[in-house]
Amino acid sequence: MNKSLLTNWIPYRLSISEDEEWMLHWMDLENRQMLDPFFDETITYCSCRRREKKRLPSLSTPDFLLHAVASGIPHLSPTAFVFHVSRCGSTLLSQAFTGDTKNIIIAEAPLLDEILRASEKKEITEQTRKQWFMAAVALMGQLRNGTESAYIIKLDSWHLHFYDILRSWYPDTPFFFLSRRPDEVLASHEKQAGIHTVPGMVNKQLLKIDPQLNYGGNFSRFTADVLKGFYQQTHLIQQLQHPKNAFADYAEGVSTIIDRFSKFSEVRIRDQEQLNNRLNYHSKSITLPFQKDRKPELRHQYPDCMEAYEKIKK
Repeated sequence: MNKSLLTNWIPYRLSISEDEEWMLHWMDLENRQMLDPFFDETITYCSCRRREKKRLPSLSTPDFLLHAVASGIPHLSPTAFVFHVSRCGSTLLSQAFTGDTKNIIIAEAPLLDEILRASEKKEITEQTRKQWFMAAVALMGQLRNGTESAYIIKLDSWHLHFYDILRSWYPDTPFFFLSRRPDEVLASHEKQAGIHTVPGMVNKQLLKIDPQLNYGGNFSRFTADVLKGFYQQTHLIQQLQHPKNAFADYAEGVSTIIDRFSKFSEVRIRDQEQLNNRLNYHSKSITLPFQKDRKPELRHQYPDCMEAYEKIKK
């Protein structure tokens, strides 16, 4: 396989300079494989390595993305996108396929979120956003060992609300949707909160939350409303009956979900024993044994949220 000067280099962050210009940050992964539960963990490791070697940060304009892809760096197109409502098995699903060197896994890459939400920071045309997103996806999916044949992208939970635009960009790519009972999701977030469950961390309008509504310190009610928006959006997507959409629920069991995903996306499970071994550990840590979530309590129950969830199950 012919190597480009950009082999192993991937874009990982989009920012705005002091001159109000878009800047793209790059990282040399060197020999580090994308095996961590989250994209940011790999970037953090590589950032530490860069500082140890006293290397300066690498920056470019976002348009350099387009030149990089046009230069012919071998890469895969996405095999499947994974959408989810959070705490519903999506991380374990993506981790189940990291053990196979033929798979490329990108899990919740902040850059993809920053491009999708770029208009929150500065005006950007729809065509530019599409070009940047698809070019970033291509560079993240570059061939690094020459044998890769599948490319899975797990999005952030709030990217459910970007379904229409993502489907227009990837009309023939399998989209896999994961859900879970809201009281169980709420109980999990109470133990360790995700950023979308903290008011102000993610744009309320994006989350379909009334910007004027003040939740005070009631994070549980806020999270329930966020989840209700996710369920309502998933239900709308279900009604479209797109042939490249598939849906699963945490209650089916992780092994069943992984098998369904494999058949739907045609991403093969080549080593069942290796996969089963990964399921014995926590989704977010390969060293912590898997433990069941604690059971939800009465305070985690919100009838309107549960009603929205039940519509998905029908």
